[in-house]
Order: sequence, then C-alpha cells, then structure tokens
Amino acid sequence: MFSLHRVLAVSAITLSCYSSVGSAQQMSADPLTLSDAIRATLQHNPQLAGYKFRADALKGEATTAALKPEWRAQAELENVAGTGALRGADGAELTLALSSVIELGGQRDARLGLVSARQQQLQSQQRVLTLDILSEVTRAFVELAAAQEQLTLLQDAHALAERTFNSISKLAEAGGAPEAERLRAKASVVRARIEVQNAKQRLKVEQINLSAYWADATPDFTRVQADLFSLPPTKSLSELQSNLASNPDIAALSDEVRLRTAELAQAKSERGSSLEWSAGVRRLQETKDSALVLGISMPLAAGRRASGAIATASANQAGAEFERDSTKLLLEAKLAGAYEVYQRSISQVQELKSDVLPSLKQAMKSTADAFTMGRYSYLELALAQRELLETQMALIDAAVQAQTTRIDIERITGSALTEQTPEVNP
Repeated sequence: MFSLHRVLAVSAITLSCYSSVGSAQQMSADPLTLSDAIRATLQHNPQLAGYKFRADALKGEATTAALKPEWRAQAELENVAGTGALRGADGAELTLALSSVIELGGQRDARLGLVSARQQQLQSQQRVLTLDILSEVTRAFVELAAAQEQLTLLQDAHALAERTFNSISKLAEAGGAPEAERLRAKASVVRARIEVQNAKQRLKVEQINLSAYWADATPDFTRVQADLFSLPPTKSLSELQSNLASNPDIAALSDEVRLRTAELAQAKSERGSSLEWSAGVRRLQETKDSALVLGISMPLAAGRRASGAIATASANQAGAEFERDSTKLLLEAKLAGAYEVYQRSISQVQELKSDVLPSLKQAMKSTADAFTMGRYSYLELALAQRELLETQMALIDAAVQAQTTRIDIERITGSALTEQTPEVNP
C-alpha cells in the first residue's frame, strides 16, 4: 500500500503534465487514496512548480551560449579640426570597418557543454526533490492512516467504558458493588472521552499536514483508504544493495561530477587565444583616395591567465567525485540499518497480532465474565481493558514504524522492497 515504488510509477505518469495544471482541483470527497494525494501534490506543490522557472532560465542561457561572436561596426574620423594644414576637414581620414572574433580552442562547444550539464543537473535535482516530497507525502499518509486506526480503537474503548460504567452503576444501586468502583468507572468514561477528543484533534491535524503538500489548508476529505498492516515478505539485503545504483541522490551527484567536468573543460578552453580581426575602408580627404584597412589582434599569455580557473575547476571536480563516492558508502550503512529496523518491525507486528493480542483478548473476556459473576473487582477488569488497548496501540506504532522504514528503504534503493506490491483492500 505505502510502497514508494508505486509512488514513482504514479509520478512518472503525472510529472510530465503537472506544471501545466491551473488552480487546485477539489479532492475526491471520500475516501482519499495515496494515488490521489500524490497526484494532487505533483500538480500543485509550490516547491515543485518553481523548477519551471529555473528550467526556462537555463534555456535562455543555452540560447546565449550558442551565439557566435558578434559583428561590430566601427567608424573612425582622424585629422579633423587641427591646426595649420589639418585645420577644418581638408586633411580628414575616415575609416569604416567591420570586426569580430574567431574563437579558438572550442570555447563555444565548452559553453554549450556547461549549460547542458547544468540542465541535466537541474533535472536530477528536480527528481530528487520530487522523490523527497513524495516520500514525505507517503509518510504523512501513513500517519493519517494510523490516526484513523487509533481513533477507532479509542472510540471502541470509550463505548466499552460506558457499558462498564452502566453495569457497575446497576450493581452499586443493588448493593453488589462499592460506590468507589462506580466512581472509578465514571472517571474512566471521562478519561476515555478526553482521549477520543484528543484523537479527533490529532486526526484533523494530520489531515491538514497531508493536504498542505498540495497547498490546501482546508481539506475536504474525511478518511483515507489504507491497509496499515499490509507487510508482505521482502527482498534480501544483498538484492537491495545491488539496487543502490538506482539511488537518485547518487545520480544527482554523478550529474554534479559531470557539471564540474564541463566547467573544467570550459576553463581549459580559455587557454586558447581568440583572434580579433577587422576589415574596412579608409577615405583620405586630402588626396580624395580610398584604401583597404586590415587588422588582427591576439591576447598574450592567455594560458597563464586561465591557470587559476583551471586549478579551481579541477579541485571542484575532485571534490564532487569524493562526495559521490563517500555518499555511496554512507547509503550502504543507512540501508543496512534501515533493513534491520524493518525486519524487526515486521516481527513485532506479527508477534503482537498472532501471539499477544489473542491472549489479551481472551484474558479480558475471562476477566469480564468473572467480574459479572462477582469473582473479580472493577480494578482487575479495568486493568485488563487498559492492557489490551495499550497493546493495540503498540501494534499500530509498530506498523507505522515498519511502513515508514519501508519508505526509507525504497527511497534509498530507488526500487521496490518486495517483488510485488499488493493492492489496497477497501
């Protein structure tokens, strides 16, 4: 149900069109599915929408980088308004010329390569941010599903407390139970009602936390459709480790290396001197003659002036490679730790469901029967009820930990944790 791998499948379909969607659409009234939440997030999340402007900016940079050196028109008037023979314009010389630059050393290709690397890096950053946000959405969805389960348990506990209070009240009126037990049962009803109110408030907060990802502060859904306890068998740790190459952070860091490599290539291209040429016609007013004017210039010591930029780019490239390699090692350690937590959470859920809860339910039934027959006191009944409720809450907590750890593992590996993710049962 909460597989991030399924999230990626939905996002791959929706991401291509989310930026063109206008105002936020109304969510389906009831119930809300994880796919609904993901789709709304991809369409309306403000953080994701901002990448469109950055992409447009890089398109402009690519257009600029592809331009060839500009042509320049030059007009120069000499020997005007002087003294003696050069008085007035009799000895004037007018030169009209065109000039431009011939780029040597592949500067234009280097500029284009750098912009292309930035565009690729932006796509990777967008994918990483998208996955991070969708992971957070899935976690928020899990927390909301857990809040639903907890509210249902607390409502059942409140109803049970009221029934117990009514039974004890009748016994107390008939003299079969002390007044102190009736008062304790009454206090239990109040505490149970407070817990229900707190659970409802938490549920509302979790609904707002979830809908905030698609910029909706007033969610109109009341429930989510989820199977919190769906925890099928997983792949082995070695299989998951082999999928680390699919990690989006590693891909983004690899793009960072490519960007630094492109920067180094551009810095090296600056070592090549650019030739500036000019050609034109000069008019000599004194003799009424015209002549061609040709010129060429080249900067000196261009390679030495580029050495600092080359050294900086080389260091940045080495740093990017080191960060990519060290991140791989860190992810391997995080994956191993998360896998252990996930396996332990699954075991805890199974033990609580198959061993602990059946025993506690049977114990509470036996205690309730004995209480009805007067063999047990209200305190023993209340203790059995509270122990069962706390264990049911612990089961929800264990399931939440397993689901959120599952999301972490799939985020790290970029692949599904199970061979086949089961569908959600309504």
